[in-house]
Amino acid sequence: MNKLSLSVLAGVVASGTIATLQPSAQAASFSFNAQDAVSAGCVGQTTCTVNDFFTLSTTTTRNGQPPLITQKTVGGVLGLGIDSSLNKDGETARNQSVGEIDIDEIFKVDFKKAGVLKSLDLSFLYRPGVYADDVFEVALVTADNGIKTGTLTVTGLASAVWSLGGTVLNLSPSRKDDGGSYSIINPFGDLKIKGISMTAVQQKDANNKLPAGAKNSDFALSRVEVTKVPEPATLLGLGVVGLAAFARRRQVAKAD
Repeated sequence: MNKLSLSVLAGVVASGTIATLQPSAQAASFSFNAQDAVSAGCVGQTTCTVNDFFTLSTTTTRNGQPPLITQKTVGGVLGLGIDSSLNKDGETARNQSVGEIDIDEIFKVDFKKAGVLKSLDLSFLYRPGVYADDVFEVALVTADNGIKTGTLTVTGLASAVWSLGGTVLNLSPSRKDDGGSYSIINPFGDLKIKGISMTAVQQKDANNKLPAGAKNSDFALSRVEVTKVPEPATLLGLGVVGLAAFARRRQVAKAD
């Protein structure tokens, strides 16, 4: 490699344009929706793998029984939830959240490789007076077992607020017979994480009381999208290979 090629390499590394020279090294996107999980046979399981990149699992503090992944559809919106209705004697009891993620239940999604959470769709979040709800429902999302947390709070017919700021899109209104569905765009910014966990946040009603069961917060998971960014070392290696080929082509051209 001649001096010109070396100088080109140094310039490219310094300017951070290696990824541009190597389109194949761009970030890859992985996603799944509730239907993907249903098709993968996750319903009725405590853990399962979806699209060879996501591992879903459920836990509860309600009792000693393993909770199960559930599916639920409202207003054409499909969501994943949890059924931890078995009591300590193994007998079926009333599932208070009707198959959604309740305040004493945790739904985890782990990634095969660390990446940036590009979007997260949560559903069945309603206002007081819709169905049995007595509160403005709130979902808590935690990244990597506590490295960062945020809450999604429904605020109106078609509005919700993410506590960390950013953009929240309404996908279905928060009214009866509609899905109360929202998409959080880049929930944790550009933070690279290995997974998230979700649970509902207990809220007080207008009378400063804590409603029980389905009258308080509960919700479902509808979609997750993750962007997996190539490691810097990988980009550098690919860039060097590309630049070496570039230098060889220049040498051949000069010889001709």
